[in-house]
Amino acid sequence: MTKFDKFNLQKIIILGLIVIGGVAVFGNRTALSNYSNNQLELPKQKWNQQAVKHYRLLLKYSHFNCQQDLEIKDEKIVTVRQNTCETIPGKTVTDLFGKIESLADGKECGPNGCGCDGPLGVNAIYDAKFGYPRHMEIKLQPEKRWQYFEYWQGFVTQNYCTLIGFNNQKITVVMNPIQ
Repeated sequence: MTKFDKFNLQKIIILGLIVIGGVAVFGNRTALSNYSNNQLELPKQKWNQQAVKHYRLLLKYSHFNCQQDLEIKDEKIVTVRQNTCETIPGKTVTDLFGKIESLADGKECGPNGCGCDGPLGVNAIYDAKFGYPRHMEIKLQPEKRWQYFEYWQGFVTQNYCTLIGFNNQKITVVMNPIQ
């Protein structure tokens, strides 16, 4: 085997490994996204079946040490009873489900990017009776950094990540229907 043939064989092997790696990453992301979205569907269906049109929502944000007390009718905020969260807009139950859905897709990244921090993920606990999210914890998922090209690029070039911090965000929700 000549040097030229060995060089071409090495290129073919490397290209094959890159293609296989790409398929594995894409397949893993798709499978995990589908699993997360399936876990969300049952509570969402339960909430929609309850058809709660008018309710009061108390949201406590531990990472900002603040809370919101909102009255909601037809998924619109009609009264703000209390809001000590200066930078956080009020949310409805539908908004909370939307946030969980966007985080479950792994499309939002930490402040340093997905290659450094990994995507943001969410753990949610749902109310057994009504289906709304009672507790949400938004956190970094550094174990998933390898799925992003930027991670490997930084690994090869030894460009290290910046250290912009991110504290896990915990949101506690209490919902009371109004008749």
